[in-house]
Amino acid sequence: PWLQSFDKPCRLLLHVLASGSSGTLAALRMLQRVRVHEGPGQAFPWQAFTAALCAEEPTLEGPEGALAVKPRLLLLPVVCQRNLFSLLLLVQAVVPGGCLGRLLRAVEQDSHVDPWVRALGDLLRQGPRGEERFPPPAPLSSACRQQLRCLCQKIAQNKPEGRRKLNWCFSRQLGAAGDVADSVLQDGKRKKVSEESLELDEEGERKRLLLEEAVFDPPGTQEGGNAAEVEEEMPGEMSGDRSAQSPVGAALENSQQDVAGEPRKMSQAELAAEVQSFLQHLELSIPPELHILNNSSPSQLEGLCSFLQLSTCPEHLLMRFCGWLLALTPDLSYTSAAILAEQLFLRRVLSLTQPPSRHLMAALASFCSKYSQPFCQVLVAAVLREPGEGAEQTKLVCELVEECLEPDCVRLVLSQVLELPLSEKLLLAEQAVLGRQEVLPPELFDLLVLTLCRQAPAFATSLNYAKLVTALLTMYQSQVTPAHRSRLAAALDRSNAALKKSLQAVL
Repeated sequence: PWLQSFDKPCRLLLHVLASGSSGTLAALRMLQRVRVHEGPGQAFPWQAFTAALCAEEPTLEGPEGALAVKPRLLLLPVVCQRNLFSLLLLVQAVVPGGCLGRLLRAVEQDSHVDPWVRALGDLLRQGPRGEERFPPPAPLSSACRQQLRCLCQKIAQNKPEGRRKLNWCFSRQLGAAGDVADSVLQDGKRKKVSEESLELDEEGERKRLLLEEAVFDPPGTQEGGNAAEVEEEMPGEMSGDRSAQSPVGAALENSQQDVAGEPRKMSQAELAAEVQSFLQHLELSIPPELHILNNSSPSQLEGLCSFLQLSTCPEHLLMRFCGWLLALTPDLSYTSAAILAEQLFLRRVLSLTQPPSRHLMAALASFCSKYSQPFCQVLVAAVLREPGEGAEQTKLVCELVEECLEPDCVRLVLSQVLELPLSEKLLLAEQAVLGRQEVLPPELFDLLVLTLCRQAPAFATSLNYAKLVTALLTMYQSQVTPAHRSRLAAALDRSNAALKKSLQAVL
């Protein structure tokens, strides 16, 4: 419930950060979009965001349900905390220093904070200019490196799919592993080529099953199973050193040793490069079977979506799937994106009877950030055409218009509204469009004014109509011509519109 107390930009940022492993990238794009829309003087409200996250909230903890008071930051999902601190590392130059300090102090209040979050907090404390430097983590010992090589070799030999996932790890950590590692790499490469050639000859049924397994296995199931099998084969000391298996630890370990293997301090530029490298790894860490989406005809894609029951899959898996779509390269075609928008969201949105869950909202924001044109043509248009008020659907469309859509898509939504008979629901959507204050093409603006003039008698008692006309006259003064004013004045004279005197005063 306390999430509703956040401002809309802050609430949307939290939704995006909670969307999964690609949440940091999606949040960075969202902040860039906020800067473009609001201008240089209206940056993201970091002060209000920090104050809301550091506000204390009562909660129950432990098996006995003991009452405790904690900062809201510590009540967020762990993945959201991790993505938030990863984002702060990237944008700390534009975040007020006081905000970072308050967030770090809030994290220190929990002795059981996630180790990843704690490590990211330590990096943030170093600051961009090197104040409050902490000693860099000690590099892995030669014994640990040897154990890591053995683990990777076993995965490469016994699990071809694991070999593909460890490509980046081999190239970064095992470059000097010697002839044995080279032979393992060559064997793995031959296995990969052989496997890919076999996959090209597989029938469509097997491809569907592979994609179904990749998309709908619970998070961590496949990786956890591989780790458990390898752990049984390795000595007991290996299972105790979890840091050697961490991609983040691998990247930091590599960057904190020079050629001779001696530890050294990281500069801020090197740290930024390592974080960017890790984010690129996250962006590419999608199931290879997902590329089938780029190779399917429209009818095949519709059949695949129906077979996988994407329209009814659990919303946390939907959020995960959309995170993969955000990182998928090359981008989906317009037709494929439109089919997925319909299969993933249309039934869910049209059946809403209460506000959407954070999982659904994060999935919508992720998909909309990359495929906004097909999203508007399929989903937004269907909501606008749906008979009845559809209160939750209308609120959702208004929020997407206000927070997520690019300017060209905002204009597209307005053109879709003007093609339909005006209703209270469409008046709210038009208010959301005008609230963005995007420059409208002259022909579209003329059509909007003409529609409002024609519909004035039908909405004589509508407060939403009066608010819309007021917004038009105040927010778009530069586009309102004397001809527009005379038409609106004549239309208002012939009706008993709500707030008629106020509207005539504005005219």
